[in-house]
Amino acid sequence: MQFLVALVVALPVCLWIWPLLPLMHVPTLWGMGLDRLGLFVVVLVAILLMLRKLPLLSYGTLIVVVGVITWRSFRGGYGFGNLFEDYGSAIAALRQNTTALPEVPELRPFSGAEELRAAMDYKDQEVRSFAVRSATTWFRQEAEEYDHTLVQSFSIFKVINSAWVYVSDPADGEYFAKASESVPLLAGDCDDHAVLMASCIKAIGGKVRLVRTTGHIYPELCVGDAKGMQQAAYLIRNVLFPDEARYADLYYHTDANGERWINLDYTRHYPGGPVMNEKIIGILHV
Repeated sequence: MQFLVALVVALPVCLWIWPLLPLMHVPTLWGMGLDRLGLFVVVLVAILLMLRKLPLLSYGTLIVVVGVITWRSFRGGYGFGNLFEDYGSAIAALRQNTTALPEVPELRPFSGAEELRAAMDYKDQEVRSFAVRSATTWFRQEAEEYDHTLVQSFSIFKVINSAWVYVSDPADGEYFAKASESVPLLAGDCDDHAVLMASCIKAIGGKVRLVRTTGHIYPELCVGDAKGMQQAAYLIRNVLFPDEARYADLYYHTDANGERWINLDYTRHYPGGPVMNEKIIGILHV
């Protein structure tokens, strides 16, 4: 009985701690990083010892928590259904890595930043219409159950990336296509894709930015704080992109405010895939 109680408590405790772990490249066992497995064992043993040393306090606290959740369930607040959903997220996170990338400093706008910003005509009627159609093409039911802007942003990602065709710029210089120009084409180079993706997500209320490396530009979507990242990871792996990302590692950058950003590059089949191994030279918030 004590082991079962410790197991139930250890999962959400680890879910809270995992995003705070430093970036470590460690082997995996059964699909789970050894750093997470070690932390889970330590937390489980600590809770077991506490249950044995202070049984009245431990079980008393557990009874109070169950009572509060039961009371809130009857009042339409956070209930057992929400609790089971959170445990589902915790179990999913136990097996799969959500990896923090090296922190990106706040860099000055990069070359071409203003041209890219001007190309994002997200209030253009054609861009807005395309964004709304794309946001509602996939995951309609899921958008009603979860954060609708996040889910609709993932629908936009799927629409654009499933159709995008790479076409190079003119040989004699860089060309930044407006989002309205790329809507009927769904083709262009990396900066054209980034402009269209960012414009469409911005048109439906999402928070995006462009990241420029030494040889590439890609869009990143803000998914919120550590809890938001866990929810996004659960949705990507288990609800929206299970065929592409069920057992995939997900990667994110963290900004100075603690918000997580995942890449929506045209080279990836699911949000949050690996980023290109190139030095970041600038970030453009749009």
